Amino acid sequence: MMSHSIHTSSGLTQGSALKPTIVFYDGACPICQKEIHHYRKLKSLKPIDWQDISGHCPMLEQYGIDKEEAMKRFHVIADNGVISQGAEAFLALWRALPGYRHLANIIEFCHLQGLL
Repeated sequence: MMSHSIHTSSGLTQGSALKPTIVFYDGACPICQKEIHHYRKLKSLKPIDWQDISGHCPMLEQYGIDKEEAMKRFHVIADNGVISQGAEAFLALWRALPGYRHLANIIEFCHLQGLL
């Protein structure tokens, strides 16, 4: 079942000046569901648009992302428009989440992306 929403618990609304971080995830994957559910419970520092790609997701095409590739590797579009995948995508998401942003900074500072 496809679902998407912009998380506004940070107090920011969809109409705010900030562009949301866009997270593409496989809503049919139990492990993915559990992890995304955890992230969605957090009060985000920036707006996040959660895009379930297990069904039809026009936004993938809009950004030129192949659905098959997106199903294999986690993809995120940061609020500045940069598309990342894999470990870099997790860091982009984590920068928008409390607590995790510090982890993202440490991982980048120590060049540990290869461990993710």
